[in-house]
Amino acid sequence: MKPLFSLALVVCFACPVLADDEAATKKKRAGNRQAGGWMARNVEKSLEAVELTDEQKEKLADAKKQFTSELKELREAGLTQELMKKRMEAQKAARESGLKRKDLAAKLKEEFSEDEQALFAKQQKAVAAMRKSVAGMLTPEQMEKLPEQARKQFTAAKQRGEGKGKKNGKGKKKKQEA
Repeated sequence: MKPLFSLALVVCFACPVLADDEAATKKKRAGNRQAGGWMARNVEKSLEAVELTDEQKEKLADAKKQFTSELKELREAGLTQELMKKRMEAQKAARESGLKRKDLAAKLKEEFSEDEQALFAKQQKAVAAMRKSVAGMLTPEQMEKLPEQARKQFTAAKQRGEGKGKKNGKGKKKKQEA
């Protein structure tokens, strides 16, 4: 009977301790998600295959710090998890209905206010800036070592000019009528 009673006491004292650890872990994860830390960690994880120099590691840390501070400001301005989830669901529904590019963008524009659209645009700009800064510090040899998806994202970010399209302003020229 004594061993059973002792075991019950140990379980009673251990359960709250385990519950506190779980709550702290969930709270820590939620805080990182709020600040965009998960995205910065994904970028860092994609760079694990690449051997970064100390200078590159410092630049990466600066880019992550800048990115998380920008996203923190956006969260405070109203870019909530619920709003992001609503946007993702709207995108998914629009894609499933067969909408692409301009039609998809028009559909999303209808569903969100101008303020919300401005928040989304700022978020996308912050993501692009982080990718561009990381891509700018990598050598061509390091870019080759990246996983394919990361390489595509960083290459596109590196090639993309600020405020210009894919062709850097050298698109179709209008025919001159003689």
